[in-house]
Amino acid sequence: MKDYYEILGVPEDCPDADIRKAFRKLAFRYHPDTNPGNEKWAEEKFKAINEAYGVLGDKAKRRQYDAVRKGQFAGAGYGTGGFQYSQQDIFNGIFANRAMFDEMNRMFAQAGLRFDQDFLNRVFFAGRGFNFQFFTSPGGAGKGFYGSQATYQQPPYVPTRKPGWMERLLARIVTRVAKSVLNRLLNVQYEALPRHQLDHHVTLEITPAEATAGGEKRVTYKRGGQVKNLMVKLPSGVKTGTRIRLRGMGMTAGKKSGDLYLHVQIGDVSSS
Repeated sequence: MKDYYEILGVPEDCPDADIRKAFRKLAFRYHPDTNPGNEKWAEEKFKAINEAYGVLGDKAKRRQYDAVRKGQFAGAGYGTGGFQYSQQDIFNGIFANRAMFDEMNRMFAQAGLRFDQDFLNRVFFAGRGFNFQFFTSPGGAGKGFYGSQATYQQPPYVPTRKPGWMERLLARIVTRVAKSVLNRLLNVQYEALPRHQLDHHVTLEITPAEATAGGEKRVTYKRGGQVKNLMVKLPSGVKTGTRIRLRGMGMTAGKKSGDLYLHVQIGDVSSS
């Protein structure tokens, strides 16, 4: 049975506020966007932190989890010693809990970190084709994320072949030799650029209505000769001159990646 308290680094009797504080600190530290070059490792840490928060941040789940830890239901349930929520159940619960999801969405949006549908699908559902659906609450108060209505779609089968370790090694050797030859024949020098020279700046134009309401905005820019599309969450009331930083999403050189800076500009985009 996983020790969610240990994962978040909090004692068992800590108040709810301390759990939220620990989650925020760890989630920012291990979000894949803040770990360029180590995204896969960060994703696993990020998943574990969210799983722990999905249990300890939910009063009902935390009560059941604590009861199982104390042995009140030893041997009950299935597979988890009495705790009746699988990892997938916990993730579904996070996205079905509107208050919890909205809090997390605002938290990451303010830091310029991804928490959009594609990101969630890949990290939490292994890209298995789950569709997340927005809904309007009965009172009409905005939109929420309703994960329990996620539907599975079988992705089309695309046969792939992963090169073996010998092929990957030979490819690296050929690349190094080619650079060495160019260096000698053409006096081409390959120098590592300082990280700040890899930063990329983009003006993000939004309408006054978008600035007032906030919400998602698509950003399109070129990176390494390829067109990239990102969905950025804008906080309500954003002003001209606001700078949004997306770590590791700028230009790349070797294993280094710069940051992408979005500079908010409010105007009548439709008339331009």
